[in-house]
Amino acid sequence: MKNILITGTNSYSKNSLSSWLTRYPDDYSIDTISLRDNAWKAKDFSYYNVVFHVAGMAHVSSDPNMEEEYYRVNRDLTIETAEKAKRDGAEQFIFMTVL
Repeated sequence: MKNILITGTNSYSKNSLSSWLTRYPDDYSIDTISLRDNAWKAKDFSYYNVVFHVAGMAHVSSDPNMEEEYYRVNRDLTIETAEKAKRDGAEQFIFMTVL
């Protein structure tokens, strides 16, 4: 049994992956977590074989004021999540983005 944590509770990618994985209940256990606030930082990732990171901003705004937010979410949050997964001992970190 693989224990999988998927970030991005409301994302299309999370919904699609969860839908596919739930067809194999003897093989995969799935949890999801939101990264919209800092509560996720207290979660222990060591339970999970895989942290599948799909949280992010999929649509780039032409508004230059959004550039900093885009990088904060899509770059900085990804790095922070990967570092936490490594520190906590998760076996694998998968980052998927749709641009």
